[in-house]
Amino acid sequence: MMRYAMPVLALAFAASSSRAADPLDCVPASAQLVLAADHPRKLAEAVTGLEAFQKAQKLPQYRSVYESAAAKRAFQLLAMFEKELGAKWPELLDQLAGDGIAIGVQFANDPAPTIFVLQGKDEAQVKKAIDLALKTVEEELARQGAKDGIKRFNIAGQDAIKIGDLFVSRAGTTVLISNNETMLKAGVILATTARAKSPEHKSRKDTFKLLPKDPLAWLWLDFASVKQSKATKDFFDATRQDFLQTLVVGGSIDCLKRADFVAAGLYKEAAGFRLSVRVPAGRSEFPPEYQLHVPPKGEPGSLPLLEPPGTLYTHSLHLDIGFLWKNRTKLLGDEIRGQLEKAEKDVSKVLPGSTRVGELLEMWGPYHRIVVANHDTPPYKKQPGQQFPAFGYVATGRDPKFVKSIDPILRSAAILASLQFDLKMTEHKHEEVTIVAYRFPENKERPDDPDGVRFNFEPCFAVVGNELVVATTVELCKKLITELKSPQKAKPSAAVVRGAFSTRAASDALAALPDPFITDAVLARGIGLEDARKEVASLVAWVKSLGTVRGELDITETEYKFDLVWDLAPRK
Repeated sequence: MMRYAMPVLALAFAASSSRAADPLDCVPASAQLVLAADHPRKLAEAVTGLEAFQKAQKLPQYRSVYESAAAKRAFQLLAMFEKELGAKWPELLDQLAGDGIAIGVQFANDPAPTIFVLQGKDEAQVKKAIDLALKTVEEELARQGAKDGIKRFNIAGQDAIKIGDLFVSRAGTTVLISNNETMLKAGVILATTARAKSPEHKSRKDTFKLLPKDPLAWLWLDFASVKQSKATKDFFDATRQDFLQTLVVGGSIDCLKRADFVAAGLYKEAAGFRLSVRVPAGRSEFPPEYQLHVPPKGEPGSLPLLEPPGTLYTHSLHLDIGFLWKNRTKLLGDEIRGQLEKAEKDVSKVLPGSTRVGELLEMWGPYHRIVVANHDTPPYKKQPGQQFPAFGYVATGRDPKFVKSIDPILRSAAILASLQFDLKMTEHKHEEVTIVAYRFPENKERPDDPDGVRFNFEPCFAVVGNELVVATTVELCKKLITELKSPQKAKPSAAVVRGAFSTRAASDALAALPDPFITDAVLARGIGLEDARKEVASLVAWVKSLGTVRGELDITETEYKFDLVWDLAPRK
């Protein structure tokens, strides 16, 4: 019964005054996390109106959820409210919470004190909803033979009820629901005494300094208070001393360390949705070692994404390893620097020519691009027991000597690998570019690889201008060469990290390996083999319709910006 109590009471206790107000007025200042939707109906209709959402409800896999006892009971309650109140759910949502919903959370005890505030519009509908909700809850409790029913009491001069661990009160047009009586009392006092003269809530002021306008929903985190905890302080201290974390996410963590709050917003766009995250701290106060994450002024943050046919995921980032190595005396601790310098000397001894590893690192450019792609044709006739997609990496040299120096080094490393794994070197020409590749023999067994995982890989490399291409298959290497030699449609970006995931390519991968999903459908739902195949085919078609997910990270002088975009438009 308790799992239905909150939605029923949320409908029931929408307020009875006509004065519109911000639900944030009733969220106590002690709340460290705020989540709000200023126009709940817009949010709900944006989600339920998605073609992907509507198609998902027709999937056989969805049927088990739709037909569960909990789902049926929830739909019955919704239908009853629609019938008794004379309106469908979108209109009811507008009448009972149309001026906004806000949730405030305080990171304290377990469970964390939480308050849920709804701002209603229609007094007559609220009165009906109150009567209907209380009647429904009392009948259900009686049916279950519950000893503790609805308890009515007074809090800060307002009527309130308690059901289990849930407290509910109403003040004017405002509904307040909480799992903590103290927090509810604070919200009621704000609603009845302080609201008329209360300033704009800090969460709203902070958030809309940074976020784009008109989000469907938004979030604010009081990070200044979070940083006071010992766990957070220990995390930042440990990160600062960890070389690998500094190398990978040092810039992001430093921005968080200096931020007083984090803001996020969800937006509806013409082709999908956008999630924007903003932090009021940027590169202007970076310590010297974190400059490896951002380019000098006037230079692009990252190069265009490479998206050859069949791309599952593509990534482009800025990471200046050469800067780190060149400034290692100032940037690295004695222990880490000593270990790296020893490793550099040891490896340099076995490299061909006179180029040392340190020199190679300084010539290595700050722009890196990674591609994960499906196979058009498997690299071997013999199929591995476990199949992997192809992986590719493209490095852009800072110095023209980079690609000239790396070629003999890679060839020498391949010779050593050939001696151990019996690899055979081959060379291919593609668009006047030489590809050096290495293949595993298909007529020899290896006890250390009984499943033949090695037959996913045909390691290879090529040089295109000032760029080095390394791939796990010749097929992907050729595709990347074509991409690099073709006129670039996209331009470099200020974003220091960019990535994109294609659900179309994911559906192709799913269609190529359907057996586990077919088996799961047969065992889980007890259906026949043919029906299971149809179910998987419908799932593949649905995944294909989900478009592309793209992410961008930009660190400006004063702000940290991350955007995740779900683009439902079909790719051309």
